[in-house]
Amino acid sequence: MKPTLFRLLWRLKHFGDRDILETLRRIERNQWLSQDELSSLAWEKQKRLVTHAYASSPYYRKKYGAIGFQPGDLKTPEDFSRLPVLTKEEIREHIDEMVSDGVDASIAVKRFTGGSTGIPLMVYHDSRADLPVWGLHLRTIGRWGLRLGDKIAHVWGLNRLNQEFLHDTQSPLSRALKNYVLLDAYEMSPTKMEEFAELLRAFRPNLLIGYVSAMTAFAQYLENSGGAGFAPSAVWLTSEPTHDFQREIVERTYGAPVYDQYGSVEIHHCAVECANREGLHLEADFRTIEVVDEDGRPLPAGEAGLVTVTDLLNFAAPLIRYRNEDYGSLLAQNCSCGRSLPLMSKVTGRIYDMFHLPDGSQIYGHRFTTFFYDHVDAVTEFQVHQVLEDQVIVRLVPTSRCNRETLSAQVLKSFREYTRGQVTFDIQFVDGIAKEASGKFRFAKSDVRKSG
Repeated sequence: MKPTLFRLLWRLKHFGDRDILETLRRIERNQWLSQDELSSLAWEKQKRLVTHAYASSPYYRKKYGAIGFQPGDLKTPEDFSRLPVLTKEEIREHIDEMVSDGVDASIAVKRFTGGSTGIPLMVYHDSRADLPVWGLHLRTIGRWGLRLGDKIAHVWGLNRLNQEFLHDTQSPLSRALKNYVLLDAYEMSPTKMEEFAELLRAFRPNLLIGYVSAMTAFAQYLENSGGAGFAPSAVWLTSEPTHDFQREIVERTYGAPVYDQYGSVEIHHCAVECANREGLHLEADFRTIEVVDEDGRPLPAGEAGLVTVTDLLNFAAPLIRYRNEDYGSLLAQNCSCGRSLPLMSKVTGRIYDMFHLPDGSQIYGHRFTTFFYDHVDAVTEFQVHQVLEDQVIVRLVPTSRCNRETLSAQVLKSFREYTRGQVTFDIQFVDGIAKEASGKFRFAKSDVRKSG
């Protein structure tokens, strides 16, 4: 469908929905507030969230009570930064206690992630925040000259929520009505990538969104196969750091600017580049992002440290000063675009390798992560390590509830299916998994490298 027709039909459909239209307008306006106005807005939301969490969440009542804190003690923004951080381990052990009183499954919606640390994690999203989160999506693409209704192609991993959008199950009519198509990043064989290319040449997306490694592999394939044959207006890379060589090949292949966006399954839409690309704008009206030291104390701009994120929209199961184990730094300067939203550097910490198989196909490392979404009670950490094209070591740190024999059988069955029987898996139950020499943890890593 033509984007202009899509927008017209959408406006007609929502002509009387004043709340929806006003929410989207307000989100768009917020980025142009003065810094004082933006800080005041964020501060009021921080107080409201902390007060709610203390009153409604059994875990936060206990957590804050243990240090003698009460919401009345929150008198300045500096007081917010003195609250204890929330760790992944706390979430794993206490997620159900974090859910606010009176919230049912229709509001607190489960989401799963493997994270950057190899620790499977479940959080709850607040379904009441769906509209403002969508508004943040529209604000993101609006910075790149795109609008509601522009055609989007997503190179992403399959999950329970997006199966209906997969390109080979989606009907042409559905694709036309939604102006959206999903390509499975877990299937990156030459045959599949050629299938993707043919579809995109017909679909002609305005925006490509995808994992950095998967999008780089796809761009390399297209470049070696004679070129893309379609020209999006922008490419949105996310879920891992973007290296210069990756940005260069993606921009060269598609002839479009590449933009970095920072977010996570736990908290979407945290920071994003605008068209000027002078840093990532913090979405500070809906997320509070801090860079802290090991003790949770805020670090000054320019000093690298651990990222903590607060979702100011999630009242169902609040994530307050959540230390997600990514690394970054705040920037002192303002962006020349004129937006008041603060800036941060590119974030490091999450790195996903491509696994190269004997038949020449590739699997995005995140594919293995999704297996553990259904086994968060069985393992505390995992690592999938490809040592040769046909040999992979799977290291698992089991919980006391883990049935090792059952889990091993399930891992082998699923991982052999993912790799179409080409790979031998050595499953090892261990007490701990070592970090890299850099201090980072690689939950899915490959020692196999391919040129071109």
